[in-house]
Amino acid sequence: MAEVREKTEADDVAGLVALATEDLRRVYRRAVYADGPATPEADHAAISLVAVEGEAIVGIIEYCEKEDSLYVRGLAVRPEERRRGVAKALIREVEAIAAREAKLKVTLSTIKETGNPTIFAKLGYNIVNQAPATGFESLDGQSVTKVNMCRMLA
Repeated sequence: MAEVREKTEADDVAGLVALATEDLRRVYRRAVYADGPATPEADHAAISLVAVEGEAIVGIIEYCEKEDSLYVRGLAVRPEERRRGVAKALIREVEAIAAREAKLKVTLSTIKETGNPTIFAKLGYNIVNQAPATGFESLDGQSVTKVNMCRMLA
């Protein structure tokens, strides 16, 4: 089982993020016309946690604090480590932090066309709403759907 800890400056995660998001980039991309942050959450300061097995970083999660919640801004797991509980361990650690900080919920957004809403639903997240994803598009330039999800902690 992976150990989850706060990311340090010495942790090089750029390769992991690029590799882990390769599949997503086959489904959607930043819209050609988009400028500025893709989401309002991109402006918030983020905290990163990493999942480590031995000496290898196998996953990363990035979250930011909101008034009554923590917002998961990014989650990436090495493809060969998927389906081994790494994402679940990272998500559960963010939930534990939220509980310690007396936050009521953990929220996140994902793109419906990736299939990720189903994965988050299995982790206890419920769909709050869906809308066309501003700033993102399918590879053929069509609209993709942003799904906002939430898990209540209390």
